[in-house]
Amino acid sequence: MNNKFFPSNFLFISIMILGTLMSLSSSHWLTMWMGLELNLMSFLPLMNIKGKMLEAEASMKYFIIQSLSSSVLIFGSIMMYIYNLSWYSMFNNTVTILILLSLVLKLGGAPMHFWLPSITKQMSWSILFLLLTWQKLAPLFMLSLINYNFMMIMIISVLSTLMGSLMALNQTNLQLIMTYSSISHLGWMMSMILINNSLTLFYFINYIIISIPLLHLINSEVGNQLFMLTQKNNTNSMIIISLILSLAGLPPLLGFMSKLIILISLINMKLFILSMFLLLGTLISLYFYLNMSLMLMIKSYSMFKTNKNIKNYKSLISLNLMSSFVIYPIVIMFIN
Repeated sequence: MNNKFFPSNFLFISIMILGTLMSLSSSHWLTMWMGLELNLMSFLPLMNIKGKMLEAEASMKYFIIQSLSSSVLIFGSIMMYIYNLSWYSMFNNTVTILILLSLVLKLGGAPMHFWLPSITKQMSWSILFLLLTWQKLAPLFMLSLINYNFMMIMIISVLSTLMGSLMALNQTNLQLIMTYSSISHLGWMMSMILINNSLTLFYFINYIIISIPLLHLINSEVGNQLFMLTQKNNTNSMIIISLILSLAGLPPLLGFMSKLIILISLINMKLFILSMFLLLGTLISLYFYLNMSLMLMIKSYSMFKTNKNIKNYKSLISLNLMSSFVIYPIVIMFIN
């Protein structure tokens, strides 16, 4: 499958979307598990889109980890059924720990994030984008159905935010930086998963809106290494800088709006220590985001050069820059 326009790729992408939608639309743990398996079996051929040895190795690692988490998930679901005689309820504390850990492993959250960086540095940017966004949708939805273990989810949230930030500090590979950044953002999403699902979804959508143009521009114009950001190319540096700083959560950009709304909700819930740890993780990650921005600012001669790639994302980039005046008042109106 060396050709990325191979006709069967459309089939695999369709089955991948179908598997996720099957998990999202079900209230039955067995059919959710079936949806995750459909998603996994269609995503593996997409990881081998260029037919390289490194991709085959990455897809094998991904298959083993996802199979392990799926096995624990179905085992936990069967134990829950034996205990409750129902596939729909979540009332056994011991079993929910099993299901929770299997879903965190599937998501790549700390402290079970070890497998994610080792496979992301070997895949293309388009598949990396799918792995960091679409593949997290169904497990996040399933996590929101767990009624127990609030404290454990908060600990995983803090660990993900801190580990994702600390591990990215000495990285020079852009794919690894984006992967650890994704783990850090996952911590923010998980902090609200049991309190307000809508805000988790809002954060997730904002992350996708920022990631689409950023990963495409890095893929089309820049290489995989951090120093390549200083190379002469046709990219509009100010656009990429704005997207990177948005991921960092600097005001008045879209990423800041997401973090601010979650912080307001956590403070209203009197979760001050959790808020402090999340902010600490964001401050650490700000270092490597600013490092990337500085690399781009070095080549100031092409700061305002326009490019045809930018035109495809004008609406998303405008939304990113104008979110303070458009999105924030609307969301605050709904959560208050």
